[in-house]
Amino acid sequence: MENNNIENTEQTHINPQEEQVFDENVELETPTLKKTKSCPLINNPMYKAIAYVILLIAIVLIYILHFTSNKDSDKLANVISSSNNSVMLTVNNDSIIKNFVLAELLTKDLETEAIKYQQELANKQNSLQERYNNYQNNVQNNVLTQTQIQNAEQQLQKEAAELQGLQEQYSHILAAKEESVHREITDSIINAARRVNDKKYKADYVLATSTGSAILYANKIYDITDEVIKELNNAYKK
Repeated sequence: MENNNIENTEQTHINPQEEQVFDENVELETPTLKKTKSCPLINNPMYKAIAYVILLIAIVLIYILHFTSNKDSDKLANVISSSNNSVMLTVNNDSIIKNFVLAELLTKDLETEAIKYQQELANKQNSLQERYNNYQNNVQNNVLTQTQIQNAEQQLQKEAAELQGLQEQYSHILAAKEESVHREITDSIINAARRVNDKKYKADYVLATSTGSAILYANKIYDITDEVIKELNNAYKK
């Protein structure tokens, strides 16, 4: 009963604008709400004070994160504009691939197609193996004539060759699609990095770092990975 009272009390704290929207779209029995009892905890001054403090802290944190991000970005832009030497920005490819929505979708599609081909080849291989086992049993039991044996061997060899050819065909299809996916992702990253640099930094180079790359260390101040990821996903959503 106490839980029901609390839920009903929460419903009574609807601001006038929200209440108007509800009345226009849904037929609510609003008179029953007036009969509910107020929750002592919500009306407690100490509870309200704590709630206000928590809300204030949350707002402050949001502003801090927002302005800190902008300050870091502006700081990098100032460093580049005041430098007389060539400036190199960096992006982390591993992080981009992990957070780029389109890259994830394309990779999953490729994996799904590969699994489909593997399953088809496995089924054909099992079927061929079963017929070969039956052929051997018939030969051992002397139930086949010499002509039947020759015909069966030729048929099995033909199907084995066809299976091998199909396997090579699927391998080529997957290799071509993998190359296409890799090229599409790479082009997207390059174009996004170029747009970010042209809009804000005007740096001379943008280098890609990743696990095992030739770049062993790069100063984080020159890293624009997060901005490139945002640019990529925004472009994909459009």
